[in-house]
Amino acid sequence: MSFTYPVLYPASLVAQANGFMLSNTDNAVAVTAESFSELDAWYATFVSSCLQWQGKARYTIALNGTRFAMHLLLLRQYWKKSPSPCQRLHLVVFEEKPLSREDFVIMGACLFPGHVQAQVNELASQWPCVLPGMHRIDLEQGNLTITLAYGEKRRMLKNIHASIDAYILADSCSPAVLAQESYGDWLRYASPQVCVISRVQDESLLRQALKIEGLVAGETRMGDEGKYLALLARSGRPMPVYRADRDRTALVIGGGLAGSGVAHALALRGWQVKVFDPAFAHAKSAGQQGHIAAALTPMLSIDDNFRSRLSRAGALRAHARWRDFPESAIPARCGTLELSRNKGHAKDLIEAVKAMQFPEEWVRNVDGAGASALAGMPIDRAGAYFSAGMLVNPEGLIRILLDSEAIECVAARVAFLLCNEQAGQWELLGADGTVQACGHTVIVACGLQTLSIMQESGLMQQTRRSGAVVPAMPKLNTLHPMGGEVMHVPAGLVKGGPRCIIGGEGYFLPAVNNLCVMGSTYRHNQYAPCTSQQGQQAILAKMPVALSADLAKAVQNNEIGGWAGMRAVLQGRLPVIGQLDHAEGVWIAAAYASHGLTWSSLAGDVIGARLEGEPVPLERDLLKAISPR
Repeated sequence: MSFTYPVLYPASLVAQANGFMLSNTDNAVAVTAESFSELDAWYATFVSSCLQWQGKARYTIALNGTRFAMHLLLLRQYWKKSPSPCQRLHLVVFEEKPLSREDFVIMGACLFPGHVQAQVNELASQWPCVLPGMHRIDLEQGNLTITLAYGEKRRMLKNIHASIDAYILADSCSPAVLAQESYGDWLRYASPQVCVISRVQDESLLRQALKIEGLVAGETRMGDEGKYLALLARSGRPMPVYRADRDRTALVIGGGLAGSGVAHALALRGWQVKVFDPAFAHAKSAGQQGHIAAALTPMLSIDDNFRSRLSRAGALRAHARWRDFPESAIPARCGTLELSRNKGHAKDLIEAVKAMQFPEEWVRNVDGAGASALAGMPIDRAGAYFSAGMLVNPEGLIRILLDSEAIECVAARVAFLLCNEQAGQWELLGADGTVQACGHTVIVACGLQTLSIMQESGLMQQTRRSGAVVPAMPKLNTLHPMGGEVMHVPAGLVKGGPRCIIGGEGYFLPAVNNLCVMGSTYRHNQYAPCTSQQGQQAILAKMPVALSADLAKAVQNNEIGGWAGMRAVLQGRLPVIGQLDHAEGVWIAAAYASHGLTWSSLAGDVIGARLEGEPVPLERDLLKAISPR
C-alpha cells in the first residue's frame, strides 16, 4: 500500500505552569505569556526594518512554523501600522505537526494579551483541522492571506507555488532550518529580490544556498545581540509582472458553477468581470434552473490519489468561501453519510478512513447503528461520516456567486476567440463573427462547449519553432457529455427524508421545500438528458434505504417530478483548470463532471491567485495534473 502523504499527526499541546509546550515536535518548543512581548520587541527592533514591503502591490513571507500563531499576529500588526505597507500581504507557513483547531482555541485564550484577543478569535474561527495539503485563511477583506502548508516539510517546500520575498526561519522560540531540510529547499522559489532572516551561525550555509539559487548576497543586518541576521540578496532576473499589475478586467465564458465560481473569486480581488451565457436571457442561474438540491461531499481513497486530494482542497475552499452564504444557497450544513459498497471509490472507504487517520471532525467510521442515528432512519450498512458534507441549492448558489457590482452578466453565446495581435487582446465572437467583447484575460468555463470553442478558435493545435503543428491539449479531445437525472420526492412519501446526506450507489438528500432529491443516473454521450420513468426506477434501485410501496407506485403513475442536466466529463475524471501555454491570457475551467460544487471555488481561487501573484492554494503536482496541457 502506498500513500501520497505520510500520516499527518497534530502537535501535542501541553499546558505548563506558565505557558505551553509542543512536546512531540522534533525540537520541543516552549512558550510563556511573556514570549509574545519578547517576540514583539524583536519585531520592533529588528524584523520590521528588514521587510521591504513598502509601497509594493504584494509581498509574500515564508515562515518556518507559526510559533503558536505569534508570527501571524505580529506580522499583521506591523503591516497594518506601516506608513507605506504593501497592498496585499501573503504569509506561507510550513508545518509538519500543526496545532489542532481545539488546541489553537485553548492556546489562544490563555497565551495572548487582551489587545490582540479579537484577532486571535478571528484566526481561531478559521483555523483548519489537521489535514494534509494547503489551507488558506483570508483576512482584511482578502488583503491578508495565510497559506498553511501541512505535511512533510521538505516535500511541501518543493510543491508550493509562490514567489517568496522574505523568509523568517528562526526566532527566539525555535531553531532555524531543521536537519532534514536545507536552505536550498527553502530558497527554491525565492523572488529575484529576497530577504532571509535566520541565525548568525548559519550565515555561511545561507550564503552558499543563495549562490546556488543564482542570488547574490548584498547587505547584511544584525539583530538581537548578534544572534540573528537579515541577509538581503538579488538575482539578475526581473521581478515578476502579473496580469493584475497591468489590467484587472476579465471575460468569462459560461455562467454555470464553473464560470460563476471564477467570476466570484475575481470580483473578490477587485476585478471587473463580464460573464457571457445565453441562458442569462431566462435567468441568472445559467443551466441550473429547477435544480433544487445537490450534495458537496469530499472524496477519500486509500492511496490519497489526485482526485481525493483535489476533492479535499475543493471542499475546504467551498467551506471558506461559502461560510456566510444564506440558506437560499446552502440549505443545510448537515454532513454526509457515505455508505460502504462493493465497487467504486467507496469500496475501500472504511479501510481508507482507518489508514489515513484523518481527524474525526473531518471523517469517522460508523457502524449500522451509528449510521441510522445520523440519518434518522434505519440503515443496515456501515460507512463513513464526513462532517464537511453540504446540502447546496445550485440555482441559489450561482445567483449569490454572481451577485456583485463588479460582475456583469451578458446573455450571449460566444462561438470562438480571435487574437487581435495589434491590440494585444482576445476578441470574443458570436457565430456570425460579431465581436461581443475584447480583453486580455479570457476564462472559458462553459462545460462541453469549451471543446468546440477551442476547436473553432484554432487553439487545439500549436506551432513549434520548427514549424511543426502538434496537438496542444490532447486530453481535451476526450471531453464528452454525461447526462443524468434526479427525482424530486415529496418528503411525506419518505417520512420527512434523512437528517443528513446519504450516499451509496445513489444518493438521498434532506428535504428542501418539502422535496427530497434522489439521484442519480449517469449516461455517457447523452446530449439532451430528460427525466423519465425508466430513470426514476433506476434511481430507486440504487437507494440504500428501504422505501415505501407508495413511492414506487407514484413513480409508476408518473407522479414524481425531477430535474435533468448534462455534465462535461474528461477521461480520468479530473477537471481542467489553468492557462493555455500557447495562448497567453486564455484560461480553461471545465470538465467538472459530477463535482461542479467541489471544483467551483477552488478553480476560482487557483486562477485568481495565478493572475494576482498570490501563493496558490494548491500544490504544484496537482496544478500539473489539472493543467490544460
